[in-house]
Amino acid sequence: MPWSLRWHLALRQTFDPGKGLSAFLSRVSIVGMALAIALLLTVQSVMNGFDREMRDRILALVPHVQVLGAGPTVDWPGLAAMLESDPGVVSVRRFVAADSLLLRGQSVAATQLTGVDAASVSHYGALLSPAVDVWDEQSLVLGAAMVTRLGLRVGDRLSFILPTSEGAQYQPLNVTLTAVLESGTELDEVLALVNRQALSPYLGSASTREGIAIQLADVFAASDWRWRVYEQLPAPLQITDWRTTHGNLYSAIQLSRDLVGMILFIVILVAAFNVVSSLMLVVTDRRRAVAMLMAMGGRGTDLTAVFFFQGGLIGLVGALAGMLLGYGLAMSTPDMANWLEQILGMRFLQTDVYPLSYVPVDIRWQDFMTTSVIAIGLSVLAAVLPALRAASLPIAETLAH
Repeated sequence: MPWSLRWHLALRQTFDPGKGLSAFLSRVSIVGMALAIALLLTVQSVMNGFDREMRDRILALVPHVQVLGAGPTVDWPGLAAMLESDPGVVSVRRFVAADSLLLRGQSVAATQLTGVDAASVSHYGALLSPAVDVWDEQSLVLGAAMVTRLGLRVGDRLSFILPTSEGAQYQPLNVTLTAVLESGTELDEVLALVNRQALSPYLGSASTREGIAIQLADVFAASDWRWRVYEQLPAPLQITDWRTTHGNLYSAIQLSRDLVGMILFIVILVAAFNVVSSLMLVVTDRRRAVAMLMAMGGRGTDLTAVFFFQGGLIGLVGALAGMLLGYGLAMSTPDMANWLEQILGMRFLQTDVYPLSYVPVDIRWQDFMTTSVIAIGLSVLAAVLPALRAASLPIAETLAH
């Protein structure tokens, strides 16, 4: 049997315009494969989005490495210059961290103030609303979630209570809310920035420490870089990296991504099993045509090739349809999430529980291609058993009945 005839028979069994059982089963198999691939690609794109936002948004805002210390004996300018000379360092920013109490009417909230200079404020760029033109000792930047929770507005006057250097007395720090930072991440819950000079009177207390925030060119080299420079730092200093504060979150995102991918890959296996059962029913439905083809000189290899072609066509068409459907679902997922939030009157993601307040999507074509190739391969393998079944049908008994 020529290859063109084998291909023609496979096309006819897969896309038969009639209403026979074989055509119906082929369509069901294609639809099942397309839905499984679309679901997998959509969820993969969302999980990729969380992974991207974790790397590009959250880790871009938090220090990759922090050096903390207390006491006036540390040469912070010299230490900053030494760290900045490292080729793997992108930027070095000095800061002051102080534990404080925020007073707002009758309510009190524990807050950690971070004192930074004007260059550090510009690091947050377009996330600030309004833009900060003047950064003095009266300026304050708060995260959007904290502003909403406390019912604040730009221009409000706030008081923070901090211990003095003696540690026995507490002194208020009065500042004005200058801008709000809205990053859509968990940082909106805790961020509180003031001018570094405003915290100078409180240096020396147990709850106020100076430090250096370091941004690296390779965020995932933070742990190795930290241990490499640890021996160069004075003993009283403490050095930590982003994995200390956000490492569990990143690991949880990666684990969720792997688990969801594995679960949805099983869905594709189920769809491939559906191809097996469908093709077995096709063999039963076409047993008389198979027997006649064998009686006319057809061989087992011819029938095996026909069913392999049919399995490959089901996988190919299902993969193409699944890729298109998955792309459409992935692109519309953020809009659908916003629409459902408006309809139900609730927020699915909030930064006090989740790292992001929105649904991110990152479509990676390598995932689309890998998933499609695997689906086509499984469909071809699913045709093995039906092909062997068709090749082993008894010709005389089948034609007699």
